[in-house]
Amino acid sequence: MLQQALLYILVFISGLLFGSFLNLVSDRILTKQKILTGRSKCDYCKIPLSPKNLIPLLSFVLQGGKCSSCKKKLSWYYPTSEVITGSIFIGAAAMSNIFQVVNYSTIITFIYLLIVGSFFLVLFLTDLKYRIIPDKIVYPAIIFVVLFMLINAGLFLALYYRQLSQDAFGVYLLKAGYFKLYAYNVIKAVGVDLFSAALIASFFAFLVYITKGKGMGGGDIRLGFLIGVFNGFPHNVIAIFLGFIMGAVLSLILVMLKLKTLKDTVPFGPFLIAGSFIALLWGSNIWNFYINLF
Repeated sequence: MLQQALLYILVFISGLLFGSFLNLVSDRILTKQKILTGRSKCDYCKIPLSPKNLIPLLSFVLQGGKCSSCKKKLSWYYPTSEVITGSIFIGAAAMSNIFQVVNYSTIITFIYLLIVGSFFLVLFLTDLKYRIIPDKIVYPAIIFVVLFMLINAGLFLALYYRQLSQDAFGVYLLKAGYFKLYAYNVIKAVGVDLFSAALIASFFAFLVYITKGKGMGGGDIRLGFLIGVFNGFPHNVIAIFLGFIMGAVLSLILVMLKLKTLKDTVPFGPFLIAGSFIALLWGSNIWNFYINLF
């Protein structure tokens, strides 16, 4: 128990370190600056940061949330992105069960969730800060998730066929056509995920068309497809529904507090991404609760 707790702490600290880098990516991806080279600087005085200023979370706390040179307040995006990334790392470890069973499956799942989570965090930050969902991030994310889904399904079927062919009873199942039926169901599930993702993207495209791009933009269409293939049906529907609900509730609260007006807009991408994570963690419970209502 203590060993697992220490491992989760180590994973969280790793997430803090990586979160600082992802926040830098979210800024430099739009300004066309080099991501892997060039020292980090204060947003105000532009003085390069020293190593003591780059310790994730700790530097922000020790400096009182201010630049050590010009004393101006630093953005809360820095510690927030670091904590969120640390949480993503913990979630990936928990969902993959990598600390319970270490094998190829758990390792690949862990890495996959980390990569997708990193894509989502950069998209979350860019839309929140600049109201842009950059194609340089969302397209590679879509390609990565779709390829992983197809390769994973293919490898799973190949390994399952091998397992059946090497088993005495499995040989009879192969002759009876059981594997063909099983493979059909797997391929059908992949097809449903892709089709439902396309429907979500089409729905967003329709909203963009009727609102003339005022409610959401083309980036939301591509993000909708990404969430569709990542969460899969029916969890992708839950993710989109939760995104709309959270966006509407927060917008209403901001209007009631007179921080926004009815004519103002808020970035929609972060709500969709939050909905995707909620659906990933508790989508089955939410879906079962909904089904049991009828």
